[in-house]
Amino acid sequence: MPDTSGFCMGDSLKLEIKEPLDKNASIQWTTPANIIYNTKKITVFRTGGKHYVKVVSHQKIITDSTFVKVYQKPQKLLRDTTLCASKSGVVIDAKNAKMSYFWSTGEISQRIKIENSGLYWVKITNKGCSIVDSVKIKLLPAPIMNINGDVQFCLSEETKVITLKAQMGTKILWNNGSNASQLRIYKEGTYWVRSESKQCGITVDSIKVKFKACDCEMIIPNSFTPNEDDKNDYFFPVLQCEYTYYLFTISDKYGNMIFQTNQTNSKWDGRFKGNLCTEDNYVYHIEAIEKQTDKKTVRNGYVSLIR
Repeated sequence: MPDTSGFCMGDSLKLEIKEPLDKNASIQWTTPANIIYNTKKITVFRTGGKHYVKVVSHQKIITDSTFVKVYQKPQKLLRDTTLCASKSGVVIDAKNAKMSYFWSTGEISQRIKIENSGLYWVKITNKGCSIVDSVKIKLLPAPIMNINGDVQFCLSEETKVITLKAQMGTKILWNNGSNASQLRIYKEGTYWVRSESKQCGITVDSIKVKFKACDCEMIIPNSFTPNEDDKNDYFFPVLQCEYTYYLFTISDKYGNMIFQTNQTNSKWDGRFKGNLCTEDNYVYHIEAIEKQTDKKTVRNGYVSLIR
């Protein structure tokens, strides 16, 4: 027999004399649990330790032994679950510490980080004892989906606003006490926002805001007076660069688009389909790609139509 034998907990191991013996030979197995006579093989179920066998034939005694090890069998501990997604991903743990792992993703660590919903499996091995466990993960969208660690605004931007895209039913609280999805920025610094949702509980994120001097600025007024007195009758950005792509749109407070152009020299006259719009605040959105640098610029803000 080999010096050492082993089997997985919950399984069994057969110890056997494979050489032919005289029919009158006497066999004695001595195990930690009991003594067994006159059989060429025994089955070990639970007890490890030293196992001896003695064969007496024609007054000749032969002995042999093997040390039996019982190895812990990995357990299936993964459970299908629904988790709240985050920017850093979600970690799933195969448990069964200090064993070998092979995931369906190709990773070989006990824990892996995932970013998508789906079915994941892992093969866990300990001293030849292996199982395959699987888990179905459903990731719920994060309460706040477009928050970033750093935001930069050009110094010339008159309206500096952080806009959050929050899941329906999410409660928002900024460090200044505001619970709106938009926060107007007046100075540099770190701003934190607390979100609370039924699915994901309470989370806190922060945004670091910096101001910078931009080489290619858009100067955008915050109001105009389309009363045909030839003074401030049109709303348009003052552009200082050439662009390979340009899109300028105006929407009302309900999200209805009332003006759109891709011509850099176009101006809004405060009308929609030839009719003067009411005095109110309107939302502008500008996208542009600089010709020299291919840098994309996106500007959003409000303009007040005043009569």
